[in-house]
Parts: sequence; structure tokens; C-alpha cells
Amino acid sequence: MQSPLVSPSDEAILDAIGEPFGLSASARVSPLGSGHINETVLVKDGARRLVAQRINTAVFREPGQLVRNACLIEKHLAQKPGALRAVRHLAADDGRYLFGPRGDVRVLEYIAASRSIEVLEHPEQGGRAAAAFATFSRTLSDFDAGRLETVIPNFHSPAYRWKAFESALGADRIGRARDCADEVALARRSQPMVREWQRLVDELPRRVCHNDCKINNLLVDRETAEPVAVIDLDTCMAGVVPTDFGDLVRTCCSPEAEDSTRLEAVEVRPDVYRELVRGYLAGWGDDLTRDERGSLFQGGLMMCFIVGLRFLTDYLDGDRYFAVSGPRHNLERARNQFRLYSSLLEQAPALEIETS
Repeated sequence: MQSPLVSPSDEAILDAIGEPFGLSASARVSPLGSGHINETVLVKDGARRLVAQRINTAVFREPGQLVRNACLIEKHLAQKPGALRAVRHLAADDGRYLFGPRGDVRVLEYIAASRSIEVLEHPEQGGRAAAAFATFSRTLSDFDAGRLETVIPNFHSPAYRWKAFESALGADRIGRARDCADEVALARRSQPMVREWQRLVDELPRRVCHNDCKINNLLVDRETAEPVAVIDLDTCMAGVVPTDFGDLVRTCCSPEAEDSTRLEAVEVRPDVYRELVRGYLAGWGDDLTRDERGSLFQGGLMMCFIVGLRFLTDYLDGDRYFAVSGPRHNLERARNQFRLYSSLLEQAPALEIETS
């Protein structure tokens, strides 16, 4: 009997892949991970383990793009001995990668004896994660980023995110603007920096970037905690270095999860930040330009603020993008990220020199 936590949607995922992958009638699924966008389950069929995922087509309108991009990257990494692996997409015997009536279900390999990390357990763990993500992109330096399809246009464009915020605030479609006046005021005070960040993004070299370098998008060995594989290549596209580093800052530096309401405890831990810088620069070696090295601190500021702004925008817009557990979840996330942004600003004199 399935767990009561398994939803009818989870069962539908199992139905979509059962025949193509030859699953038995005793196959079972359970929820997996903490992603905001897609619905992910672990499939157990005897000793066999698979990961199945329903792609959110409201966000990723063409699931085929995700699969094609990921397969290109997986193939390139497979040709690099010793490279950090990416979790592979699995095809059925007939060559298909997408399943279900809407073609929005995919299957990924399950890596045994691994786990993901939600909140950093010690600073050195952050350094290893930063080095792993940097090495991932460095290994793809000889891959033409232009071959990757743009799955979400303007994904990390500060100007685009600001415009979306202004639109959602102006429409105030479900009357929530009155509940977030302080957050709106903070955002408006930061508008000049949004323009500076856009200039930075426009001027830096385009590279293959993960574009979602959250600490939980890295699998580590259960015993040694050493990085094993990069997961979630959905937004892997041409991008710029500071956005990847900035995502590491916002997901590693706080002792609290990104939706914690204990704002008094949300801060950028300087020892973790320094480990991130050390690991990230070590992972890239001599491949970064001077401007890229100098952009890392701004990347941290930018991503803490922009992700906070995206949560606030979605709150104003009625929670139509990120999965939420309650009516104020996105507002709580926005407050958390804005607090992290403010903490980084407060420590700027001490931390900015780390990458200069």
C-alpha cells in the first residue's frame, strides 16, 4: 500500500513510466527532494531504483529543450576522465526520454549512497561545494554555450526581474501589496544597484553556467560528504560567473533555510563566505578573467536580492511560479533573502576584498 503522503499526481508519474521501463505491479513511489518547481519522486521496484519527475510546463514550456540540453552536457562530461558527473537522463528501449499524455515526465538515474544538503553543516563543506560547481563549469569551458537552448529567456537578468516586480506590484491582482510595504520599500531603495548589476551581466564573458547553484543541487557521498554529482541541469545555459557564485552565497552562508522565519538568525557567516571564495577560485584555477574574479562579491549581493525580489513578485502575483506550503510562504522567503542581502551589505568592507 502506498504511503498516505503519495499524491494522485505521484501515482500518475508512476503510471506514465511503468510500461516504458518495464516496472512491475509492485513498484512504488515516494516524494523526493525539496525543489520549488518540478514534482520529483523516487521509484522503488524490488532492488531497482529510479528517479522520476514531472516537469512544470508552466515554467518550462518545452520539456524537450531540457532533455536535449542535459544530454549534450552529460555526453560532454562523459568524455572527460575524472570529471564530476551529472545525473543522467534515462531513455526507454524505444529511445524516448519523455512520457505521459503530455510528454512532461522524465526519468533520471538514481545514485545510491548519496545525499543532498539543505543547510550547510560546516564551512569546509561550502568550500567543497563551491569548488565542485566551479569545476563543473570549467570542465565545460571547451563546450560551445551557443549549442544550449535558452529554456527561460532573461532568467538572471536583473532588469527583467525588476520589470516583472513593478508589473506585479502595479497590478496587485489579489490585494497583497498592503502586506509587504517594508519589502517593497527595500526593493525600491536598491533599484540603482539593479541597474549596476545589469551592466555587470551584460559586460562579462558568456560561459556554460549551471544557473541554479544551490547547495542542494549537489549530491555528496553519504559517508565522506565529498561531491559526487551535479543535479538539476534544467537552467544550464549560457550565463555569467557571478550569478553561479551568488547562488552559492545565498544557499550556503546562512545558518537558516531560505524560508526560515527566524530572521534574527539569518546572516552571512563570514567564515563560510571565505570558504566559498577559496573553493570557487580553486575550482576555476587560472581560467577566470580579472573582471570575473572581481565580480564575485557583487554576484552574492545580486542573487540574494534578485531571488528575494522573485519571491516577492510571485507573492504579489498570487503564487503562480514557486510551489508554496501556505499563503505567506513566498513573502517569508522574500524577507529571508532580503535579510541575507542586508547582512552581506553590512559586511561589505570586510568581505569584498576577498575576491579583489
